[in-house]
Amino acid sequence: MARRPLTSDDLAAIRTLAEQFGKIVSKRAFGPDGPGPEVDLTAMEEVAVEAARALTQGMVEDLLHRQAQQLPPTHPCPSCGRAATARASARSIVVRGARVEHREPVCYCPSCRRDFFPPAGVPEARRPRV
Repeated sequence: MARRPLTSDDLAAIRTLAEQFGKIVSKRAFGPDGPGPEVDLTAMEEVAVEAARALTQGMVEDLLHRQAQQLPPTHPCPSCGRAATARASARSIVVRGARVEHREPVCYCPSCRRDFFPPAGVPEARRPRV
C-alpha cells in the first residue's frame, strides 16, 4: 500500500527525533558530563559523522527489507507470463553517507532462462506466446 509523500511537518518531526538520538549518542560517546577540554571539534565531528552513517545505514537497510517483504512471492515473467518465484540476492549499494547491504528480490524464469526484477507497481502478466 502506497503512503503519501512526507510533508514538511513529517520531516521536521523526524529531524527532532534524530536530534534526540544525537544527544543520546553524545552522552554514550563522551559520558554524561560531555567531552573534556582536551577533545577538539574535529573529534566531536568524527563521532557525529560515524553516528550519521550508522543511522543512514540502519534506516535504509530496514526500509528496503520491509519494502521487499511487501512483494508477492511470485511474479509473471515479462516475456512469457509464466509465474516465477522471487529469491533474495545480496547486493552492496552506496547511498549518501553509507554503504548498505540490500537483499534485492530477483526472479528467474526457467522457460525463458532469464533473470528479472519484480516490478515496482502491480505486476501485470503478458499473454503467453504460443
